[in-house]
Amino acid sequence: MPDQLHALVLFYINPRKAASAVLDHGRLLFAIIAALAVTLLITTAAAPSQFQDFSRLLQASQTPNPTPDDLLAAQNQISQYLTQKYFAVGLKNLLFLAILFTPIAILILAAWDHLGGALTVLSRDYLSVLVGLLFAWTAAHLPVAILWFLANPTLAVPLQALGLIAFLIFAAPVLSTVTGGTTSHAAIASLAALIATAMARPLLTGSSNLLYMFASPWLLYILWQRFNTDIGALGSGLANRQNFKRQLELATINPHDADAHYQLGLIYVQRRLTAEAEQRFRRALEIDPNEPEVLFQLGRLLRLQDGRQEEARPFLERAAELDPKIASHEVWRELGAVALAAANNNDALRYLAHYTAARPYDPEGLVLYGRALRIAGKPDEATAAFLQAIESVKGAPAFRRPELARWEAISRQELKVSHKPL
Repeated sequence: MPDQLHALVLFYINPRKAASAVLDHGRLLFAIIAALAVTLLITTAAAPSQFQDFSRLLQASQTPNPTPDDLLAAQNQISQYLTQKYFAVGLKNLLFLAILFTPIAILILAAWDHLGGALTVLSRDYLSVLVGLLFAWTAAHLPVAILWFLANPTLAVPLQALGLIAFLIFAAPVLSTVTGGTTSHAAIASLAALIATAMARPLLTGSSNLLYMFASPWLLYILWQRFNTDIGALGSGLANRQNFKRQLELATINPHDADAHYQLGLIYVQRRLTAEAEQRFRRALEIDPNEPEVLFQLGRLLRLQDGRQEEARPFLERAAELDPKIASHEVWRELGAVALAAANNNDALRYLAHYTAARPYDPEGLVLYGRALRIAGKPDEATAAFLQAIESVKGAPAFRRPELARWEAISRQELKVSHKPL
């Protein structure tokens, strides 16, 4: 329980770290109960203002002098009706969050950031994202419920809008942290999923026949028999992540286990928690300073941060010295990128020529090499490198094309800059 509450409160301080905490410790049952509790709080907060309106209508429409017992009985009926009505609306919101918003947001982000096959990403990340979004929903609407109790009833609509905006703000780091997509794209994917859910909701809630059909026990049984394995797979991602992280944390107790820190660093890289990842990589190097994989990953992590390319160079050079083929020769691509950023084009050409000779079909390396060739005054060779990058993406296996598609787009843009026809 303390871990669950800590993750919930952390959304108000650092939403990305909160999303990471949910990945490590979040429980679906707690997330559901917390979201339902906040829904009930909002229901209770909303009922009094509506209750007063109904009471005034009741007094105006019934007998001029109703007895106190009659009035109390009518008020109790109205209160019960309103509670059921608003709580039902809250439950529907959570249902649509699970069956529409979450999968739509994941699929949009997976396609946009080329995270892999859409169904693969959905199966891997669905439950993790759902639990994170339920935590985000609770954190966003808890202040709304409290303010609703204290505020004037006329502020109901602004408060609901405030809760929705806060939810979208919290949803973006959840999506980004779980899937590995960019935060800006995750924010837009959340907004698009909200719009799509709002458009689809009337179609589902307005068709009683459709809801009745899906309530059929025979249909539910058939669907369960057909898809129970797939449904089970949706729930495996979160448990697997938490178990793996737990085992790694236990392994770090051993002061000589550099690999545990290295693996934790890779987890934080995927979650875009660069400070935590760097700390783990540096701790691994304290234990084993000559581990080329750790040197490469730390150098790459630093290279991808603005203003730290030069800091990355010694780690990458040491990794290349220890193992010139580390990460399938990618250390040379990273060194080339560092040299380009430092305007050291001679070294960039040397590193990238070596890399593209070893990996002639890596579009990222070809794009960097093309840039170095263009700076060196070799436009024809640069054009050839960009064209080869495009062909490399087209010739890649189908499951890798979404991940590599951005390098094809960059190559085409580079060719336009060079005024070369495609």
